[in-house]
Amino acid sequence: MPFITVQIAKGHSVEKKREIAKAITDALVSTMGTKAEWVTIHIDEFER
Repeated sequence: MPFITVQIAKGHSVEKKREIAKAITDALVSTMGTKAEWVTIHIDEFER
């Protein structure tokens, strides 16, 4: 069950964060053979 933490600067839209999470999930599914529902992604935002 992969748990991924992504650190990005504040200011990105919810849609952009969803796109990031989907791209990472898709990469894990295709390279590791994990199921998408097993992937957890935490997005940590910081001030620039």
